[in-house]
Amino acid sequence: MGISDTDFATFCNISGFGSAEAEILSRVAKQVIPHIPELTDRFYEILARDELTAPYLRQSSLALLKNTHIDWMTELFCGNLDEEFISRQTRIGETHVRFRIPPIFVAASMSFLRAALPAVILQKVPDRSEASRAVAALLRLLDLCHYLLDSSYNDALMDNLGVSPALLVRLRTVVARPYLGA
Repeated sequence: MGISDTDFATFCNISGFGSAEAEILSRVAKQVIPHIPELTDRFYEILARDELTAPYLRQSSLALLKNTHIDWMTELFCGNLDEEFISRQTRIGETHVRFRIPPIFVAASMSFLRAALPAVILQKVPDRSEASRAVAALLRLLDLCHYLLDSSYNDALMDNLGVSPALLVRLRTVVARPYLGA
């Protein structure tokens, strides 16, 4: 797996996502989870209308894709941020890589969810303070999931190019120097 315990801990420490945030998401689950299937349908309607994402949606597997998405979103509100959760996120990323789903689709999808899910929380959770804290926690968790999914793309890139993790980090942080030629 491309993410170490240290990476995970650093991400959670800096983002502010911890057990209190997982707990608040589990407290609002009853109000949010019933609306996840509708949100999933809307999400897949958008994917089906986009000329780049539509070819990835075979009608024969659409129900399975939607059910998998519903299960994933439901899990966000379960309150369990354990090793199995991290492993599932990594497997989802590996599946995206295996089916050659471009990273832009993951980023755009997460962007959709960062707008759509908070709207559901704000609409369905009557306690404004609780809703606000749940939205903040959810956005941190979606960022964490995005990071975990992206790690699968990084792993595939390193494997395909024979690049070590240290070299990949170095390549990403190289600063272009202006050409001062003659």
